[in-house]
Amino acid sequence: MEASCEAQAPSPDGAFLIPSLPMKSILLPNKFNSIVWAQALFFAVLVAFGVVDALTVLLAYFLETIIIGILHVIKLAMVNRYGKTSKPTSKPQPQGIGLILFFIIHYGFFVAIQSIFMFGFFEGAIPEITSGFNLIENYSYAFRHPGMVPVLASIVITNFTYFITNFIQPQRHKEYSSSELFMKPYVRIFVQQFAVILGGFFFVILQAGTATAVLLILFRLCVDLVMVALRKDSKALQTVAQKLTKEPADFEKMKKELERFSE
Repeated sequence: MEASCEAQAPSPDGAFLIPSLPMKSILLPNKFNSIVWAQALFFAVLVAFGVVDALTVLLAYFLETIIIGILHVIKLAMVNRYGKTSKPTSKPQPQGIGLILFFIIHYGFFVAIQSIFMFGFFEGAIPEITSGFNLIENYSYAFRHPGMVPVLASIVITNFTYFITNFIQPQRHKEYSSSELFMKPYVRIFVQQFAVILGGFFFVILQAGTATAVLLILFRLCVDLVMVALRKDSKALQTVAQKLTKEPADFEKMKKELERFSE
């Protein structure tokens, strides 16, 4: 019989009663991660039937960074309108519309630097990419790459669906202040870009086309399943936070840190 993952409070002596977490609650399809599984299977079918190649999958996962940024601007706008007021700090910080504009500039610069590095990595391997600094030409090539339309459409649908189910429906826009929400996408983007760079290494250095696509799909599937499992108030979030917390007083702080990954 499987151990229960019900939320546990500290015992009277201050120690945690930590439940075990069956891996199947994270990995197996369920109502929370079904959209993640659907996307991964859709990509796998496209690759298996030769509709898209490894480069299409790799470029699409990189372009997802832009989609995440656009959705985050919408989140900031909602939090600015309906969320909590940011706590005053000793240093003046942008607020409201100013914070949203600052995020657009900050995130845009972040994506531009990553783009130069990523496209530069493909110089010589892809004839159409002559320099990592030619961002307009390189992005034009990425969007026009064969098979990009269905793959990118799938990524848009997946992200928008997750935005609705994880942010809109639970009304999380009322729980944050703009300053609290500002940095949340960067954790997810860091992991995502690591996957793209790893896939690029296999594609360029080892010239492993189909293997690269499979590796990327599996890696992203695992990351996304964990991300969904750590959603707010989930059993997985409760269990992992307890396992990583030494002192009961730090439990809520750890939960908040883990929730950042689920945004």
